[in-house]
This record gives sequence, structure tokens and C-alpha cells, in this order.
Amino acid sequence: MTRALGTCLVVLGFLLPAAAGCGGTQVPQHSGYKKPKSKPWEKPKVLKLEENAAKAGFDLDYARYKRARWLAVDLPGPGTLDVQMEVTPSSGSGGQTEEGEELDIDVGLEIVDGTSWNVLAKSDLEADDAHELKKQRTLKELPEGRYLVHVYLQGRLDAADVDVKVGFARGAATWKSDFPNQVAFVGPLAAIPPLDDSPEEKKPTRPTGPRPPRPPKPPTTPDPPPGGGGAIMAEISDIQPDASGGTIITIAGGTADGLENGLKGNIKGVRNSSFSLSGCSASTCRATVKAAIDDVRGSAGVIIKLK
Repeated sequence: MTRALGTCLVVLGFLLPAAAGCGGTQVPQHSGYKKPKSKPWEKPKVLKLEENAAKAGFDLDYARYKRARWLAVDLPGPGTLDVQMEVTPSSGSGGQTEEGEELDIDVGLEIVDGTSWNVLAKSDLEADDAHELKKQRTLKELPEGRYLVHVYLQGRLDAADVDVKVGFARGAATWKSDFPNQVAFVGPLAAIPPLDDSPEEKKPTRPTGPRPPRPPKPPTTPDPPPGGGGAIMAEISDIQPDASGGTIITIAGGTADGLENGLKGNIKGVRNSSFSLSGCSASTCRATVKAAIDDVRGSAGVIIKLK
């Protein structure tokens, strides 16, 4: 691409007015930024990846303080970042070749690590693709994170329309777990009725007939009464009516438990139930009480005083 531009320039103040009779072009003498201390890289335009691709289009004009544009892309994981730039010049010149042919303007391109601020790839006037209107840079095995794309004019008379496309390809490196973000939604669950419709369980029926006797409990030793030699409690294992109207009881305790013939005792909670042990064996003793057999039934046991 070639253009004829004026060559007679006089620098005076903020802009260069054309020299009288020369027909020259005004050359901006500012930095290309509206504010000398501006930091546009701190507020870049973020390109959101959709199906691992994004694009942006904008115009650059050095004279209108639009020298550069900063873009940002956030890689979701380790992989490859591809950046393509296409330039359509609207003014400016890239100088001349040794043969005297005018060159297209050059739009610089840099890819910067958003964490370390290191320049990972670039294309400027010293690159092999300088002055080309289409440039591409591909960076492989990049870690997850933010990366900045810096597009800028290098000539004070330059202006151009720029289209930038970025692409991302997932790499072979292991990604960080993002559980449960990638877990599929649970499907519709079965409805639960407001009332329980499960079959009612039948309670077991109690067997009819007399209740079998409980097995005798081993004799226990209650706290000794004040001033006595102690006492023990024992279960009644059998009751029989006596001919005199009383009751004959068999006690589940014998000489092996410290009992012997002649020891005194009574049935706990039953009136007229005092007795003396007789017929003691190793495991049982017998006694006769005046209480009726109906009163003895269901008693809590006997208390026998020791010597």
C-alpha cells in the first residue's frame, strides 16, 4: 500500500502547522494518550470466551489520543492461547523500502502475562512480520489465569481499524477440580404422598394361657440395717398352700449363699410373713408363713437376717 504525504514539516508548539507554501501535514507532538499518567492496562476490556473464542473490533487514531487498546482474556485452565489481528489502515505510512516503495503502517501487538507482567510474545518494527496487515501469535502450555493483549500504533500520523480474535484450546495438563460445578443436575424425583400409604404392620399378639414363671434372680445383699449383722434379699422360687391356712415358700438361696436353718426373715411388703428357715440345701431353703397364698403371690422377695 502506498500513499503520497507531505514532507515539509515545521515543529511549532502542540501541533506542527504546515509550512507556508509547502502543503505539509500536521504531525501530533503528544504521546497519543489523553492523560500523560494514564494506566489503561489496569482497566482492559475483558473478552469473555464463548465456545473457547472471542473477538473485538475498534479503531486507533494517534492524533485523537487513541494510540493503544488493552484487552484481557481469562483462561479457564491450562492450554493454548491463539491471538489473530487484522489491520485496515485509514492514514499513515510505514516508511519506504530501499527501493523507494512506501510500506504499510505497522500496528504493534504484545501478549502480556497478567500476573507477572512479562511480555510473552510480540510483533513490532523489528519482527519478521513488521508492516504486515495480518499478524498471529500462538502461545502453548499456558497456565490458567489472565492474559493481556496490547495493540498500539507506532507512527504519529497513523490511524487504523483493528479486528482481534482470540481462541483457546484445552491442554494436556491436569485441570484444577471445579466440583460440583460440572455435576449434572438431578432429575425429577418421585413425588411423596402427603399421607403414608405403606401397608400397616400387624403387631404380634400376646399368647394366651398362664404366664410362665420368671427365672429366679441371684440373691442380692441389701444394705445392713443399723446395729445388725446384715441381711440378704432372695427370690421366692415356689409357693405352696399349707394345711394350717398359711403358705409354704421355697427360697432361691441355700447354704452356698450363706443361708442356714434357723435364720429369721420375712416376705417383703407382706403382713404376717415372718419365718424361720428350714430344710436348707446348697441352693434352696424352705419356710412356712401365716400369710395366705394370695398375699404371697407377686411379692418382691424375702429378706433374711444374718447372724
